[in-house]
Amino acid sequence: MGNYGNEIQNAVVVQINAEMAAKGWKASDLSREAGIPKNTLSRYLKGERGIPLDTFGDIAEALGLSYVELASRAQRRLDGENVR
Repeated sequence: MGNYGNEIQNAVVVQINAEMAAKGWKASDLSREAGIPKNTLSRYLKGERGIPLDTFGDIAEALGLSYVELASRAQRRLDGENVR
């Protein structure tokens, strides 16, 4: 993965964690709601694995967002904007 790929992946993970915190969720809650095995989600959230696009969509939907909105928030975070 190139430099931008690593940066956006990191921003996505931070944003997913922020969205979970805003909902008062733990990783186990997101795992259940998105239908992703806990161990797999853990690897995504630790940055050990990239998140496949279809799984990214499942995560966004579980968080009550479109994948475009979740990606947009991550990009804004990467750009240094204040994102919840």
